[in-house]
Amino acid sequence: MNRLPLIIAIIAGMSLASCSKNIPDYANSIPDNAVAVMTLHPMQIHTKGKLNTMEALKEKMSDEIWGQILEDPLSTGLMLDEYAYVFVKMEEEAPVIGFVAGMKDISKFESIVDKIEKELSVSTVTMEGYTYIQPDKAGIIAWNETKLIILGSPDADEFDKSYWTTSLDWMFNPVKEESIMSLVDFKGFQGKMKDINLWLSTDDLKKVIEKFSKDKIGELPVNLTNNYTHMYCEFANGAVNISGETNFSEEVQKNLDEFLVMNPSLNKDVLKMAPGGDLLLAMSFSMNMEKLQGLVEKFSSSDLGEMGDKVEEATGIPAATLLNAFTGDFTLAVNGLEGENMIPVELFIGLGVNSDEIQKKMMETVQEMVPVEEQGDFFVINVQGTEIYSGILNDTWVITNMKGYKESVSGGSLNKSLLDSPFAEFSGGSMGMFVNLDLTSYPEMIQGLLDQKPEKKDWIEELVAPFDYFGISAGDKKGLMTLKTNKPGENSLYTILKLTESHQ
Repeated sequence: MNRLPLIIAIIAGMSLASCSKNIPDYANSIPDNAVAVMTLHPMQIHTKGKLNTMEALKEKMSDEIWGQILEDPLSTGLMLDEYAYVFVKMEEEAPVIGFVAGMKDISKFESIVDKIEKELSVSTVTMEGYTYIQPDKAGIIAWNETKLIILGSPDADEFDKSYWTTSLDWMFNPVKEESIMSLVDFKGFQGKMKDINLWLSTDDLKKVIEKFSKDKIGELPVNLTNNYTHMYCEFANGAVNISGETNFSEEVQKNLDEFLVMNPSLNKDVLKMAPGGDLLLAMSFSMNMEKLQGLVEKFSSSDLGEMGDKVEEATGIPAATLLNAFTGDFTLAVNGLEGENMIPVELFIGLGVNSDEIQKKMMETVQEMVPVEEQGDFFVINVQGTEIYSGILNDTWVITNMKGYKESVSGGSLNKSLLDSPFAEFSGGSMGMFVNLDLTSYPEMIQGLLDQKPEKKDWIEELVAPFDYFGISAGDKKGLMTLKTNKPGENSLYTILKLTESHQ
């Protein structure tokens, strides 16, 4: 007997069962017309941030109820060891904000409600399937043995009580086909969630624009349904990691293709020629110049013409020549430089070029101001004793004041380039950036500049003291941001909260 189909069926069943465990039933109470959903894992945040040890926070939460929640979230009776959901939906009258969480012990929760009733002099109202209190017109709190739901609005006067109870009737007995969980994209988002997460939909973007602009707008040129953005934030030991992705519909993607001028990835050949030995700052991007030129011509105006004239006046090179000369690859690297130097850092600029014409024209202009000597593939510019190298290597115009760069790069790349530095982590998209936040690694001359303004120095040093570096990588559909701390064994949320507590 062939048992393969049976085995496949069992594996499929186990997979579905494990997926369903990750999706709490109360998530079905979020309607499918929500424009934004934020999810957070209260116990993960409480544990990672050690919230019950934050004395300044405890002082602010002096209220008995909030103090109890801060000390022991599970004492509330809520299912805070699972994800809780905050959502926003747009009604004709005003935006509505909702909160949905699971209920673990209704008796514990109702003991808190008793305290709220006494403090605010309100009474509970029992409906079919749930109970609620309405402390004020701004919103309503409702619960049963499986879930807690809170609804409110910044323009609560626009709604009467029947709106809230009608909404609650549906949310306590949701129709799954009308729930957020019926959306395939949200299920994909749900499977990737970290500590704090955000899901955005453009389906009701027109309503959002009209609400905040307070003006009616006509029909949008593109159908914006089925476009979504996801963001995920994880507080890891030693780092805060934030990632994002965007899922476009075919119609929107087709229209965006004309305007998205960034290339899919950075030019690694340029990064190999950029020094990264004592990196303080790095930035790189790669654009499709043909697309950019097409957009410039499409939306050209007299203002752009005037700007081109100013560019030519400043550089001596026509704006069209400048635009046609570059390939769209750009890299900037700043490294620390110790010693008595006029410039306390090593600067590197790399520009992708189509020919050496632009360098020749620029050198003719520079030569009128400072001495310039041609040495093989490089021009050596002497600025008050500091040598600056300018040369074209691998279709890249390189400009740097790094000593010995000409000899170091002769083999085609450096011993330690940006791809051998922490910047490499952020080189996977069409744009990358790195900022060194460790002030002790900066040249003494730069630190000396801070010493001249002690009031600012103390504030800056205290602000960045726990951090090592900050980096960003971005592409057309995905992005990554990392804030690295200098405490690898300590959770990053706790590190940040300690910093904010010290400023209370």
